[in-house]
Amino acid sequence: MDAIEEKTITLMIADDHKLFAEGLSAILCEQPNFKVIGTASNGKEILHLLNHQLPDILILDLNMPVLDGEIAAEKIRQLFPSVKIMVLSMYYTVKLATKLEGIGVKAYIQKDTDAETLFKIIADLQKGEKYFQKVKPDIQSGSIFDDDHFQKSHNLTAREMEILKLISEDYTSQQIAQKLFIALNTVDTHRKNMAQKLNVTGKAGLLKFALENKPR
Repeated sequence: MDAIEEKTITLMIADDHKLFAEGLSAILCEQPNFKVIGTASNGKEILHLLNHQLPDILILDLNMPVLDGEIAAEKIRQLFPSVKIMVLSMYYTVKLATKLEGIGVKAYIQKDTDAETLFKIIADLQKGEKYFQKVKPDIQSGSIFDDDHFQKSHNLTAREMEILKLISEDYTSQQIAQKLFIALNTVDTHRKNMAQKLNVTGKAGLLKFALENKPR
């Protein structure tokens, strides 16, 4: 008897980094039971796409222009409740995980997750399961990187929080640019803006601040 053929899982991707979105789409499309039916670069674009076609699962970045992922997720849950939302982001905190789960997001994982794990999570989501990545002990309490009040009080963006965390992990500007799929000049601009907001002097001052606030 022939094996029962698995149903194709349809996917959409919303991420403002074109190279990342294209790479992710290519990897997913290599799987025989996955089909990417649309990509968008911000929350507004994905809402437009969803008005015309609904995927089984939407893979959503948090830090996007025009309409960010968190607000987009709320709107999508209200307008298209059948769509399962997976948030895939560089930025991960326990508080945000709790908030996203409350909105109705089905999975929240980091972008450094390996492909095989991602495939399994997608398959599990389609079966009705949830997945919220366990945060490593060294990035939980006692750190500015899990402090929403710190972020808001210093008017830092989600992208700046991502970069600050990577600085604390000894990433160079070039490595940060490669990891986040952004231009080196963009990283340097974020560094200057953060230094001003945090009232520190230059790269050295920013590095010192990041290291002093790194989780122990």
